[in-house]
Amino acid sequence: MRWLPTIILGVLACAACETKAPPEGVLSQAEMVQALKSLYIAEEHVSRFGLKPDSARKYFARLESRLFDRMGIEPETFERSFDYYVQNPDEWEQVYSALVDTLNLEEQRFSLPDVE
Repeated sequence: MRWLPTIILGVLACAACETKAPPEGVLSQAEMVQALKSLYIAEEHVSRFGLKPDSARKYFARLESRLFDRMGIEPETFERSFDYYVQNPDEWEQVYSALVDTLNLEEQRFSLPDVE
């Protein structure tokens, strides 16, 4: 049961690999899912602080910059990739579905008690 999330992620990764490759300078679907997941979690983290909107925006901008650095992604590349996927609804649907599945698995992983 413990391996189930890993197996599901593997299947999703394989399914994403079967789609056509995006143009040069655009993140792959798997990279886009990981970037969106990281940004979503960072945004959720910031929202829990209860900061004023201006402070929250500044703090999130710093987190976003660090996340992009850690992932080795330029902000312009992310923006170009986001625009590409939004303009290609079939591919955007695949990215979004994988993102939702990944976030659901992440939530399950952290909410299940560790039984050994």
